Amino acid sequence: MPLTLTSLGCASALPTKENYFTAHVLYIRGRSFLLDCGEGTQLRLKQLGISPSAVERIFITHLHADHVLGLPGMLSSMHLLERKKPLYVYAPQGLEKLLSFYFDFLGREDSSFPIIHEIVEGEGVFPIYEGETATVFAFPMNHSIPSYGYLFREKPVRKSKPRSVAYCTDTAPFPELPGWVAGVDLLFHEATYLEEDREAAVKYKHSTARQAAQTAKDAGAGKLLLGHFSSRYKENRAFLEEARPVFQNTELSLEGSTFTVPRQFTNDY
Repeated sequence: MPLTLTSLGCASALPTKENYFTAHVLYIRGRSFLLDCGEGTQLRLKQLGISPSAVERIFITHLHADHVLGLPGMLSSMHLLERKKPLYVYAPQGLEKLLSFYFDFLGREDSSFPIIHEIVEGEGVFPIYEGETATVFAFPMNHSIPSYGYLFREKPVRKSKPRSVAYCTDTAPFPELPGWVAGVDLLFHEATYLEEDREAAVKYKHSTARQAAQTAKDAGAGKLLLGHFSSRYKENRAFLEEARPVFQNTELSLEGSTFTVPRQFTNDY
């Protein structure tokens, strides 16, 4: 019963020769969820051997270009491949403008499959989807425009402890977040900047690697994944070196990396 998170990219607003825009595929017991959809997402899926048709639901954190502009192209490809099953896209209000562009500008009068925009809006931690394998919650981030993090909680399985994954980008630190993702097995948290550029992090409402590590520590997370790196830095390893003294079990969410949340067996029958 695998639960994995695969990185499609780890860049922030500007891609580099090595780094695509931040996007991930979360796989929970046979169900595939796409987390953000920046430019180049469908290309990365193909390069990693992941079929876009396998994606059942897309969760968009916010409507900045680096998180959403890959969506029209991927929708077009799904249409050309004659997808039939509905695609649910969870995103803040405003995504309907991008979907209108897809239908109007690209000459799409209709799609081969239903596209359902589920508006994400609320305070605190609130449920947005319940499926066979997981329940998904959303919660507001601290960013320059409406932005939401997502918490995926696996449905209970006999003899094993339910697993959990939280996806937090883009955001500056704020006191409620550790409590909202307390005890999560795998925490993806943006680390756009290093501490040497904390002023920029404050100005643009992002986090440093050290701040992300502090959030993971305060939340009691099992593992921390850092991503969404600014293109100003030439070596991504600097983020790891800054975070690990605060939270040792930290990894970089680099392109093509897959992280597994192992099952934890119990004595329950």
